Amino acid sequence: MRYLFYFLRKQYFYFLFLFLEILSLLILFNFNTYQNSEINHFTNNVSGSLLSVSSSISDYFSLRQKNRMLSEDNARLHSRLPIAFYKADTNTFYYHDTIYRMEYRYITAKVLSNTTQKRNNFLMLNKGSELGIENHMGVIIGNRIVGQVVSVTEHFSWVMSVLNKDSRISGKFKKNNQLVNIEWNGGSYRVGDVKEIPKHVEIKVGDTIITSGNSDIFPEGLLIGTIKEFTIASDENFNKATLLFSTDFNSLSYVEVIIDLMRKEKEKLKGSFNSN
Repeated sequence: MRYLFYFLRKQYFYFLFLFLEILSLLILFNFNTYQNSEINHFTNNVSGSLLSVSSSISDYFSLRQKNRMLSEDNARLHSRLPIAFYKADTNTFYYHDTIYRMEYRYITAKVLSNTTQKRNNFLMLNKGSELGIENHMGVIIGNRIVGQVVSVTEHFSWVMSVLNKDSRISGKFKKNNQLVNIEWNGGSYRVGDVKEIPKHVEIKVGDTIITSGNSDIFPEGLLIGTIKEFTIASDENFNKATLLFSTDFNSLSYVEVIIDLMRKEKEKLKGSFNSN
């Protein structure tokens, strides 16, 4: 304490100068309109900039949570769309009745790993059999396809991407329901191949290809992509086309796994037919 008093007594001229300087500035800004407005403008700009930076930092660190929340909202909305329901009677429509029965449920999952540059690409998800996920379930993002589950543990799923030599998607032209097959032969992750296009089908650049619903993997009507270019083969039975995928496979963060609630019933029916 003695040293503190000694220091203050020795340096009191500096403290007195600082005090008088602050006092004069307060008098200047409080009793002069122009200076007062200038200092207010300056402090507002500084505080606004600091708040903007703080908000940007906060928004950056909350992006993961926002992405997860958006994916969960999408899953809930998908479960309410007509595509998620099976209509038992085509002549009547009742809500909260047995005529419309839910056929699909959607589970949001985070992408833990993902490749796009290999010949056979896969994803790992942070949800597994604990939540009802099984092999051969479709994986989507929004209304666009991603791939199908090929292996499951209790807490994780291994997904074969559409970008895989073993992937073969049953699709159709949205404009006329003509069936085609979609494959990926390597190269760019943005482009795939449309095969087995019937010769009589008129092809145009920009034609939309959607899922046919003929497989047990994806419901009907999900986006696969649009025709980028096509080839008319005079010496073959089918034409071919190049497709621009609707899904950006290189930016996947959260996806949805499709749970077919009537899958076991369908498999039972197929099994009984095959056993005869």
